[in-house]
Amino acid sequence: GNNIHSNWQFELPEYFARYIQKKDENYLTNLMIERDVSFGKYMAKVLKREKFDIFWGYNGSSLEAIIKANEMGKMSICETQLAYIPFTKKILEEEALLHPEWADSIDFTNLPFFYEERLIEEPQAAKKVIAISSFLKKTLIEGGISKDKIDVLPLGFDISTVKYNVNKWKGITNRPLKVLFAGRVTQRKGIKYALEAIKSFKRKDIELHIIGLIHGSGEAFQSCSEHFHYHGKLNQAQLFNVYTEYDVLLFPSLSEGFGLVALEAMGAGLPVISTPNTNAFELIDHGKNGYVVPIRSVEAIVDALVQIRNMDEDTYREMSFNARQKAISYTWDTFQTRLGLTIESWKLA
Repeated sequence: GNNIHSNWQFELPEYFARYIQKKDENYLTNLMIERDVSFGKYMAKVLKREKFDIFWGYNGSSLEAIIKANEMGKMSICETQLAYIPFTKKILEEEALLHPEWADSIDFTNLPFFYEERLIEEPQAAKKVIAISSFLKKTLIEGGISKDKIDVLPLGFDISTVKYNVNKWKGITNRPLKVLFAGRVTQRKGIKYALEAIKSFKRKDIELHIIGLIHGSGEAFQSCSEHFHYHGKLNQAQLFNVYTEYDVLLFPSLSEGFGLVALEAMGAGLPVISTPNTNAFELIDHGKNGYVVPIRSVEAIVDALVQIRNMDEDTYREMSFNARQKAISYTWDTFQTRLGLTIESWKLA
């Protein structure tokens, strides 16, 4: 409340273009970049007249402020919420070559050079780096950032907002297993691999349901329309209420900062099938509350789905319960505890 100061001037051009003018994603991306750069410069000026010990900024919008904090002899922190850009760009460019029909659905490959340089320089310049998953930390280390200045601080969520009905189960053995893919429909999130896996099953055994905004032309996506049920885009509150209509979340992303959708789905009691390039190692105990599968492996996705499809009721209920219990350990309350411990560790260093 009183501790939060919003400055809407940086958000208004993007808001107007998105909701009033209905501009395309490329136009909106350029506005996002302008917003980030303007905000970073603004914060650098603000720091000159503020009393503070620590400056904490997000990757993309804090370069100038990080530099200013360093000049003032203060602690500077860069929080990264996306995999380090050299890693992300490399893996997505590979993906565009592997599956050119899906290339127009891939984001984060056409950023201006100056903005890519900004994303690279911020964690280099900061005295400490926060990675919101161990996967992000791995990409930062591979990009040359010292592991000694990186702390992993996973995100949390408000578990009270996610619908959970412990008595919802009417059995999964006498009906199709309902698999959910939720999030932006893009090859960065591995949508092709999800579709290829579903093709291995009969409709009476498994259904794939997709919720999210289609990125790009959607031509490759629509060419597979006989293999899924598409429900369009839902807002967050709506999504929180429908998780319990499904049995498992399929999240085969190639590069994901944290993937709150996986945490939210587990909060609703859904086992999750995901890849190491997400928050899987924070959330998933393989075989107990979900499955970790290699990126780009249709076979591994199929195998995980087969294992869930073939479970008896008690085994599935136990996996669902385990998913819920893991999610409970990643609420905003537990985030606050982890945050406090992280800051205390800096004081002791």
